[in-house]
Amino acid sequence: MGEGKERFGYGLIGAGSFGIFCLEQYRSMPGLKLSAVADADAARACEAGRRFGLDVCETPAELLRRDDVDIVHVATPPATHRTLCEQALSAGKHVLCEKPLATTLEDARAVAAAAGKAGRLLAVNLVMRYDPVCALVKRLIDDGLLGEPLHGFFENYAKDEPLPPEHWFWDRTQSGGIFIEHAVHFFDLFEWWLGKGDVASAHAGKRPDTDLVEHVNATALYPHGVIVNFYHGFHQASRMDRQEMRIVFERGVVTLEDWVPTRLRIDAIVDDATLDALRDLMPGARVPKLEVCDVEDRSVTSRHKPYVVDQCIQMTFDLGMTKTDLYGHVLRALLADQLAAVRNPDHECKVTAANGVRSLEMAVKADQLTRVET
Repeated sequence: MGEGKERFGYGLIGAGSFGIFCLEQYRSMPGLKLSAVADADAARACEAGRRFGLDVCETPAELLRRDDVDIVHVATPPATHRTLCEQALSAGKHVLCEKPLATTLEDARAVAAAAGKAGRLLAVNLVMRYDPVCALVKRLIDDGLLGEPLHGFFENYAKDEPLPPEHWFWDRTQSGGIFIEHAVHFFDLFEWWLGKGDVASAHAGKRPDTDLVEHVNATALYPHGVIVNFYHGFHQASRMDRQEMRIVFERGVVTLEDWVPTRLRIDAIVDDATLDALRDLMPGARVPKLEVCDVEDRSVTSRHKPYVVDQCIQMTFDLGMTKTDLYGHVLRALLADQLAAVRNPDHECKVTAANGVRSLEMAVKADQLTRVET
């Protein structure tokens, strides 16, 4: 459907705050025409229609019957994803589904199978692979510039001010819980960086005197013995919302801040050739700290392996974008990547339905392990 079109018609199901943010990003995308919107809250749908010049549909079924909608964006609570995605695929539409693909593996696999049977694209909005800073880390790992990765962590101290107690986020029957609704982003990212992982342990903590699970932690194992810890807590005031990722290598540490990172810092021991390679990889990077090693200090050993190093450095790289601007960039990049695959079946997307299923496999196992805690 629409493969030969100059512009693809876009229909949004779910006009909540995230859906509105997506409309703001997509309204001027080349090759895309915003066509229609549907939401269970009629007033919300009407406001989105007025603001973005969209036709308002009373139901998702009405939106799916439209000939001017080629790709359907499902931006509703996770428990509704399977039904809406399958309905859209059955109507011959391509589908962009918010993460997670579903709240159970059975549902996610069923949706992926339905897309294959229909011959339609199914994308999951796992945007981290489109972040230029995350792509730099991928290059650092693949090129071995700092040696082998050994350990990583992601710490997410997230705001809960926009999430009142009655919000669907807290209802596991609607969201699947923190691992499933949120952590899939980071299970997918670290798998892209390190290879296929497996969750070894997980824990969950409830808010005192409630049944509300407000934070979770998991440890995952990756190829070559790499261990990664994931922490997600939704308990902070908005102005205290913060995230940090770190990967420890044999000869350095890479630190990233914010959940969609806009900058990174490298603290490392390097030889001259590695420093040149890092500068080539990150044009415009600053080196606020560079200590030239004395001749007698240039031979070092770690993991029983000898190295010759010339400098101890701290290097910083910044995209020069705000978090909001970068978030918009990665959303547009993901959709443009998927539309390229609609136009050309040989195009290989950075994110596929298979990534949606794999990240959910990790999340489901982590969630299950929290339920068997003693």
